[in-house]
Amino acid sequence: MVIIGENNVGKSSLLYALRLLLDPRAEGLRLNLSDKDINSEAKLLGENFFSITVEIGDLQNHIEVETCFRDRISQDQEETFITLQGIYEPDEDGILCWSSYLLPPSGRSNEPLSLSKRMERSVPLYYLDAVRDAIKDTKATGRGLLAQFLSDVDYTDVEEEVLQFLAKANSTLNQGEEISSFSENLTEQLTSHIPGGQSKIALAIAGEDAARLVEGFRLHLRKAPGSNQSDISFQGTGLQNLVLIALFRHQIKLELKNTPILAIEEPEAHLHPHAQRSLYKDLSNIEAPVLLTTHSPSIVRCTDPLSLVILKSTGLDKTAAFQINSQNFSDGQRKNLLNLMRRGMTDVFFSRSILLVEGESELLTLPAFAQMLGCDFDRDGVSLISVDGNDFSSVLKVFSPDNLKIPTTVIYDTDVLSERQNKLLKQAYKAGLISQEVRDRTSQDISSLIQLRKSILDDLNWIGVEDCFEDAVCQHGYLEVILKAIEDVDPEHNSHTRALNAFLRESNLEKNSTSVADFIKKRDNLKVPIARAIAQKVSVVRKIPPCYIKAIRQCMLKSIGSIPVDDFFELRVCSAGFLGVIHKYIQAKSLEEVLDIFLAEEL
Repeated sequence: MVIIGENNVGKSSLLYALRLLLDPRAEGLRLNLSDKDINSEAKLLGENFFSITVEIGDLQNHIEVETCFRDRISQDQEETFITLQGIYEPDEDGILCWSSYLLPPSGRSNEPLSLSKRMERSVPLYYLDAVRDAIKDTKATGRGLLAQFLSDVDYTDVEEEVLQFLAKANSTLNQGEEISSFSENLTEQLTSHIPGGQSKIALAIAGEDAARLVEGFRLHLRKAPGSNQSDISFQGTGLQNLVLIALFRHQIKLELKNTPILAIEEPEAHLHPHAQRSLYKDLSNIEAPVLLTTHSPSIVRCTDPLSLVILKSTGLDKTAAFQINSQNFSDGQRKNLLNLMRRGMTDVFFSRSILLVEGESELLTLPAFAQMLGCDFDRDGVSLISVDGNDFSSVLKVFSPDNLKIPTTVIYDTDVLSERQNKLLKQAYKAGLISQEVRDRTSQDISSLIQLRKSILDDLNWIGVEDCFEDAVCQHGYLEVILKAIEDVDPEHNSHTRALNAFLRESNLEKNSTSVADFIKKRDNLKVPIARAIAQKVSVVRKIPPCYIKAIRQCMLKSIGSIPVDDFFELRVCSAGFLGVIHKYIQAKSLEEVLDIFLAEEL
């Protein structure tokens, strides 16, 4: 399970809650609980407690665990499961305290049963923090990972031999001329102050006390054959991180009798993308449930989309989890989504709002258009996705309210509405947005159906571009920029400009917005250079096609959850793309001019 979401949305809190209920070392966490851990919204409702409920399923595949809970097993067809609950609530004296219970099987009315130590040990959760300290965790003493491992290690079979080698190494060290002189001088200074005068000081590589031998243990690493081994603390942070995860995994491997659960926060910390992906693949092969929280697109790229859990804030102190509903998500849609993810479309899962566009031209220009409107896609978590003629129904499906619930705005070229194969309506149908009846009503090749098709897409809040990107930008102020871009693509031979002139002569056309747009449509190799030129000149031309204004504003409004009327209304309005409108109103010299501006804007 790969858990993602914005900062402070509750990813760590989710793992913390699971630790309170399942972590064998959670006693310290429970003792540190206070009334501050109770949700403030709950307090307003008079609820002076919190509870954590966990259902653990597939016990039929873990007979030893099923046997441990045999009196409280619930069953759903072939699957057997148990339900655990932890409650932090006032006791009879009004003092807040923690209790863990095993709830009765479904449909039974008997009382919850307190969890025994054996029950707690049967499904232990082991946790590795996001803030990892290699120096602390690789110490042989204390509460670090290495100390926990060494506390159960029996090395008595080599203890005597190790002590002999240490004694010999210490003796050899003190045979050095300067070291020997140093030790003798110190001994001479000290013996006059110690009763008996028989003490002796010597430098040592390690102590020779068997009872304290383990205190000198350190993890060393040899990175390649022939290289010197050195203390892990001298390695890079990324390598230290991998060693700590290896220690953590070794500890889990020792759980032979139980079914451990692994919880790791941000395993990608300090690792480059290739190492992140390699580590994730390694963790995914562990024969145990694994919970990861991450901010890494590289890790999400390797993840099965059905394993993703997105946490989102749904209100003050409220968070909800969203997953893909596998029951209404076909294998074909899952395959299409996996292909998009493997091609790098992963930051979209971290977004607040999605803008689906036709191709690369829009990917290059819309961020510049948004900036002109006073919007910032990165700040407000907006992701641009190019459908580029592909099947995008899986994208619409996965981010629909029935699945991951990320609001999506679709921009489409209206020139496809006249095609015999009604591609857009087919995509909407496959995504579950319209019925088969509606799709079939618009499948005939009749010109009068173009308006019907458009009205159906309008009802879905899809935004049409007249007729396509090239037409829109040519018609709204960028003709000169485009002509210059055509000339600059091949300035030495001027081949594209000559091809444009030939096209106009052969078709008996004037050099205007419509004819230039028609020329560009036939030349795919010009589209990207032209889009780049437009993006660079937006701040000069200061014009945006109305369809893109509408799309950007709609997308921004969705990203901030519409505009609440509060003390920050003006700031939110500007952030949502209405900065240009406000600027025009401020510059208006009369009420009539204000009215003209209002009527001209498509709000």
